Amino acid sequence: MPCGTGQRGSGVGMDLKRLEYFCAIVEKGQISKAAEALHISQPPLSMRLKELEEELDVQLIYREGKAWQVTPEGEALYQRAQFILSYVAGLEKDIRESRNKVSGLVRIGVCPPCLSLASTPIPALNREFPDLRFRVWVMDNQSLERHMQERNLDFALVQLPVQNANYAMLPLARQEFVAVYGQGVPPPEARSIGVEELREAPLMLSRRRDGGGGYDLIMRAFQDKGVRPNVVLDSQDTRLLHKLLRQGMSAVAILPEREVAAGTLESFPMRRLDVPGLDLAPVLIWLEHAYLSRTARRVIQCLHKVNADPGEQPDFEI
Repeated sequence: MPCGTGQRGSGVGMDLKRLEYFCAIVEKGQISKAAEALHISQPPLSMRLKELEEELDVQLIYREGKAWQVTPEGEALYQRAQFILSYVAGLEKDIRESRNKVSGLVRIGVCPPCLSLASTPIPALNREFPDLRFRVWVMDNQSLERHMQERNLDFALVQLPVQNANYAMLPLARQEFVAVYGQGVPPPEARSIGVEELREAPLMLSRRRDGGGGYDLIMRAFQDKGVRPNVVLDSQDTRLLHKLLRQGMSAVAILPEREVAAGTLESFPMRRLDVPGLDLAPVLIWLEHAYLSRTARRVIQCLHKVNADPGEQPDFEI
């Protein structure tokens, strides 16, 4: 779909196909891999890149022998091209929607510790917008970020920290941790405990593949008190910890309080962890320079309204 005449120096000669090719080259890291992904031969792709550089009168990719690096000008173009291509891809969908109708498919990514934050508003959204469809992918932070970068998701509900910096972000209410006592592990009488009370307990913890998050905070809390934790199991999926407790695992699982309250562990003894700074920071993220459909924005607004600290409002208009 050409946006101009293609004349060098015109300032409007870039077309969408040329931008698409350039983005593929940057994302794949090699012209040969980009050509394979685009199902075209390498020479025409190299020619398109050369034409784009000549048209803009800048070097977008530094090439010398096998050395290959995106220049600052190339990085700036890549960020803007991502937005343009994403916007055009979503424009047709939004045009088909009526002005006030929220409908179609919204693709949501959720990390396991944030499942209750995502699931709580969905029934109400389904009742209010019966033409709205949900596709929910539950996976760890690292995988969710990869799918965000590949544009397989409209937005995601993850825990801080995140690896990439190209997100718009809405913080949700922070979550405290609780210790859930499994079969055969007697809980202390106090309703709130510190890590010292877990000195001898066999522990099950959630642990992100990419590091950071609750696991690191918990281990640091033990270290600060000079306590060596007895971790018998860690997993990137908190659902496994829930299941093991229900199956009679003799251990203490440290989990986000809201996940326990919304799950199937209400009958288990639990104690709040009273440790300063020991909490989770869930956030809603979406690509800052990518098109976000009106439907996705409406769902984000609802998720934020239900899960944010009182008084916080989304910083975008619906």
